[in-house]
Amino acid sequence: MYRKIYNPNYLYVFTFIFPFVVYSFQWSTLYPPLSANLLIFYVASFALYLLAGYYSNRLKPFYFNTIPKSSYNVLFVTGILGIYLVEILLFRKIPLLGLLSGDFTYGDNFGIPVVHTLVVSFNSFYCVYLFHQYISKKSKTLLFQFLLLLIPYIILVYRSNIMGVFLSCFFIFLLNRKITYKVVLGSIVAVLLMFYTFGFLGNLRSGQGDSTYIARASGATDQFLEGFVPNEYYWTYLYVASPVANLQNNINLTKKDEGGWKVLILNECFPDFMIKFLPFVHREEKSFNQINSFLNVGTIYVYSFSFLRWQGMIFMYFYFLIFINAYYWLLYRSARFRVVGMALLFNLIIFANFHNTISYSASSLQLLYPILFSFLQARSRII
Repeated sequence: MYRKIYNPNYLYVFTFIFPFVVYSFQWSTLYPPLSANLLIFYVASFALYLLAGYYSNRLKPFYFNTIPKSSYNVLFVTGILGIYLVEILLFRKIPLLGLLSGDFTYGDNFGIPVVHTLVVSFNSFYCVYLFHQYISKKSKTLLFQFLLLLIPYIILVYRSNIMGVFLSCFFIFLLNRKITYKVVLGSIVAVLLMFYTFGFLGNLRSGQGDSTYIARASGATDQFLEGFVPNEYYWTYLYVASPVANLQNNINLTKKDEGGWKVLILNECFPDFMIKFLPFVHREEKSFNQINSFLNVGTIYVYSFSFLRWQGMIFMYFYFLIFINAYYWLLYRSARFRVVGMALLFNLIIFANFHNTISYSASSLQLLYPILFSFLQARSRII
């Protein structure tokens, strides 16, 4: 089943336009006006991504395919849940219960170093892989195993991971459907419900249930607070539009380069998981000019601007363009893991609106598993 629009280059254009649409709502007094230079940069970037999407569709058009049920699902699901159980026993705490009782702060250290990073990223990959199997075979056992792997994210209060899994699964659902008015309407309802849930959980975590707390703390306008839009949706506005606001603020206030090419490449081009364990590499602390203390994301481009200003942003743009297209071509031949890899790649592109998903190991490590499993499956015919 071929869909021209299901291309990572086209997704980049759509998802990076969306924050500017949300930005135009002007629900917060904290966000600065957007400069002509920033708008020109994005328009030029969209043009090249559209061109790359056109040629990749002609040369390597994407097709959805069903896959068989894996005989290793029970082993992997049991192993993942077992590792989480060991961590809970070692740390003697359940973050969700601690959070509800006030004895645990989100962001507290939890999990075995290295192991926790790997299991969290692998958990996301395997959730999506199980969902693809479920879409292919409609087995209730597969759906049950999928839901089991969501429980650790709920217990750990990992909202971004839950949203990431749902987004990837949503892509797989769409890839397997004809685009009709019914599908479009259902998708809109599902997205709105997901955004509301995201805001509800955010209020529970940060505002003790007060739906106006985060809005008032982040400069929400009276027009929004007194309007008809539920306050829970302010979280979506905040998360979607604040990265662009921070990027613009950083451009306004950064008057000279704060790094160099070495610093830029080490900090932005490799997963932090890899760099952290290289004894001969010292990774610089990253910072940028935020609009306030707790809105701390600024798109994939914000740190590259801090390090080398416009040179850094342009370099990061081409690096990301090459990265996503190289991954698409590398994964294209894998019938078993192509769809899952595409869904995870789509996820990485969407979250690049918030931070550098290449340097963030929890996002980038997920992309390694479809490649690794494709390699193993091609040689041993397992998995």
